[in-house]
Amino acid sequence: MRRIRGLAFALLMGTSIAGANAQSVEQMKSGDNWELVFGSASATGTYFAGMSALAAMISQEMPNVRATATVSPGSAMEVFPQMMRGERAGGMHVSYDLQTGYEGTGSFTGRKIPVRTWFFAQEAAYNVFVLERHGITSVEGLKDSGLAIGGPVVTVSPDRPERWDQAFAFLHALLDAHGVDAFEDIDVKPYNTSQSIEQLGNGTIDGLSASRALGSGAVTELSTRQNIVLLQPDPEKIEAVEAVFPVYAQEFPKDAYPNITVPEPGVAFFHGVYATLHEDLPDDLAYDLTKTVWENIDILRNAHPAFRVAKLEDALKGATVPPHPGALRYYLEHDVPGAKEWAERIGD
Repeated sequence: MRRIRGLAFALLMGTSIAGANAQSVEQMKSGDNWELVFGSASATGTYFAGMSALAAMISQEMPNVRATATVSPGSAMEVFPQMMRGERAGGMHVSYDLQTGYEGTGSFTGRKIPVRTWFFAQEAAYNVFVLERHGITSVEGLKDSGLAIGGPVVTVSPDRPERWDQAFAFLHALLDAHGVDAFEDIDVKPYNTSQSIEQLGNGTIDGLSASRALGSGAVTELSTRQNIVLLQPDPEKIEAVEAVFPVYAQEFPKDAYPNITVPEPGVAFFHGVYATLHEDLPDDLAYDLTKTVWENIDILRNAHPAFRVAKLEDALKGATVPPHPGALRYYLEHDVPGAKEWAERIGD
């Protein structure tokens, strides 16, 4: 499968990828106690809210662990370098970033990130919103539109696909499948998701491409400031998008954002969001962390509506990156679907 490249890892490392040195997670340990810092994404998103609740739960339930969550506006592009330096115990990441980081491809070419799947935490949608006043309701309507669309963290160009982050990589895949040129037909603005939401709310840009879990407070607020439309794909082009980017199309629940116009056929492209762990965390610690999560999952579910989909039987749903061995041991004990298959694959 052809993979679309992401944002250059070296930009956020401040050095070349080849010059980066991974450091041990032992620096997180003091005697018998662990100081675990988890990354997330922007402060207005559901990843930070969920990871904050998760860290608080772990700190309360595990006497030997003090866990905290950090705001990480660059998401994986920020957290993965920190994991390589042994500064983060894990994070919350979309399937695209998790896959490319583990493989050492795309924006992480030349260095595999020490990341492993922990559990399927939530389901998110790649949203391409535009202001309703432009009268565009379909992806194809962006052709020759010249609309200013926020999405990538840095300026993008067609000859440097390794610099594309996941928000623009998805947008490019979506537009390309519909015969729209992301570099000619629209004006792509280098804003992260929070910035894009703010700029669209102010009406200084015309639209945005972003991944957010359903129920995002920032998106809800945006819909009260501007009349916006969720652009719809051509049903005949959906498979072409799914073939080049790890998403799946399904019905977009209109009650998620009552103020947003969702034209027919009323679909969006969804993907998994995974809690992750550093691969070098001891297996026993990862096992205890996993046990704590699922014995107290209601706390996480109540933290934000997006996490109400988290359940033990779906812990490995759609996972393409191996689970941490400690987590896998817990999943094997509880007959979680996919656990035996992962055990066989890892064993090979």
